[in-house]
Amino acid sequence: MLFYNRILSFVIFTFLSTALCAATPKDKAFEQVKKSGKLRVAIDVTYPPMEYETPDGKPVGFDVDLAEELAKKLGVSVEFVVMSWDGILAGLVSNRYDVIISSMSITPERAAKVDFVEYMQMGQVFVARKKDAPITNESQLAGKIVAVQVDTTSMAAVQDMQKKGIAIKDLKAFKGATDTFSALKAYQADVIVTDEPVGRYYAGKDTNTFAVTGQAVVPEPIGMAVRKDNQSLTQEISKALSAVKKDGAFSKISMKWFNTDISKKPTLKK
Repeated sequence: MLFYNRILSFVIFTFLSTALCAATPKDKAFEQVKKSGKLRVAIDVTYPPMEYETPDGKPVGFDVDLAEELAKKLGVSVEFVVMSWDGILAGLVSNRYDVIISSMSITPERAAKVDFVEYMQMGQVFVARKKDAPITNESQLAGKIVAVQVDTTSMAAVQDMQKKGIAIKDLKAFKGATDTFSALKAYQADVIVTDEPVGRYYAGKDTNTFAVTGQAVVPEPIGMAVRKDNQSLTQEISKALSAVKKDGAFSKISMKWFNTDISKKPTLKK
């Protein structure tokens, strides 16, 4: 009996050791971040109120505040790296920075390239000129010029609508989200499809020109992107996010930028 007990103990020890090793990343990504004393965070500053620049070039916004809070929990400072959206994933893969915290929707295509830490959910809306007839559903895009930011889930959503047979007159993809609103104001487009906080930010900023007229896409998961071989960093960021939500910092940032606590609501819709 003693022999069998020893064999059983050995098997259990081996199993637990293997499981622990599998759960504990062997990479040194987080160790390197700690050693450098900074977390390099990529952002696209054409996406207010999530991230944008003040006139003096300082990054501000929801994601900027969140990144700074996460860095505090990690015991490091933040170095923001401003990138255009169409090259932001490639920059992460090529090690130009450690993480993307820039309202990136989690899609199967992106998840095949990088790992994600989900931190919120965000719906997409239609934004039209206030004096025009409101666009409340996708069928009303027929015959319209639709503006989107290039390489976004908004662009993919409109392309899917086209595949379903909606006869959109033209789909115009712009480099930055700010460009889509300039196009709408200048009558170069009839409607924008964009993330809800962005649409509501611009509609609130220029109430005479813009109006959020309907929901284009139901809320979808938004995540921080980390290279797949940096699992130790992914785990530490996930822990830091939990701490930021637990101590109320996430709620305070949400109230500051959205006037609502998105940690308790799946969408920013009012």
